[in-house]
Amino acid sequence: MKNVRNSRTAPSGDDSELTYSELNFAAASQNSTIHTSAEPETTYAQIAVRSQSAQPNAGSEVAPGKDQRQQETAGGTNSKKSRCLGLVALLIIISLFAIIIGLTVYVLQLTQDFSEAKKEQRTLRERGDWLNASLANSVRNLTEMSGRFQNISETLSQSRQKAISLCATLRNMSDSLCPSGWKLHNHSCYRFSIATENWDTAKRECESLNSHLLIINTDQEQNFVIQSMPEKNQQYLIGLTDREREGNWEWVDGTPVSQSDSHWLNNQPDNANNEDCGTFSKEYRGRTFGFNDVRCNRVFHFICEKPAPSGIGAADFEKYCP
Repeated sequence: MKNVRNSRTAPSGDDSELTYSELNFAAASQNSTIHTSAEPETTYAQIAVRSQSAQPNAGSEVAPGKDQRQQETAGGTNSKKSRCLGLVALLIIISLFAIIIGLTVYVLQLTQDFSEAKKEQRTLRERGDWLNASLANSVRNLTEMSGRFQNISETLSQSRQKAISLCATLRNMSDSLCPSGWKLHNHSCYRFSIATENWDTAKRECESLNSHLLIINTDQEQNFVIQSMPEKNQQYLIGLTDREREGNWEWVDGTPVSQSDSHWLNNQPDNANNEDCGTFSKEYRGRTFGFNDVRCNRVFHFICEKPAPSGIGAADFEKYCP
């Protein structure tokens, strides 16, 4: 005899159900006598599992319900959102990758620029060190040159003192070439008389001193005579005459002098009162020196001239002496 003692259904998490059934079976004796003794009955348990999802209704396969359509619509919307999110994520990744590449290139450029800047700084430092060394060397050379220049300056000063002393000695030697009372100029000795004589007497006195009355050949010689004259307002007889032939003036050595010579004073010679001898003087009430004709018997100071003895002449050293 079968006896259903208990059955229960346990709900699952999804649409399927789990059904538990407990069945009790009693064994009958041969005479089908029901024992009421205390013999235990044999109990069998059977578990049946039924899943509603595994066995859907036929009607649901043919026409899906409203819930299923909502689920499909929600699934399509979710798929589109997923694709959009994927594209956004891809764009973000590409942007990040591009930013990373840009930053990497920028960092590399900065590194290169920094390296070049360091190299240029090192070059500038080396060049600065070289310039400093050159400057120090130039300063050292300048100091040495300054010392040498000072030594040269001192040497030149000493040489100048020696030159002055030598020139003084040479002047004394040149003056000694002429007799006492005579002045040396350009290898000639000149004597300015203290006494006064007429032209003939003055000529003879100069000849007695192995000289002759003054003969002026150059402007330089005339300037020397002007500077050496003891009395600038006096007339001095010189070796100039026209006794041999009137109007033909000549020196005592026979050298002719024309009346148009620039050394004559203004309006001279004028041959007033038979004037046949020449003097050297300053123009009356003027500053010009030159020749003038006078009578030969008049007495004046006179100038004698003769060659200086061979030796050192003043012209040889005066241009080199201070």
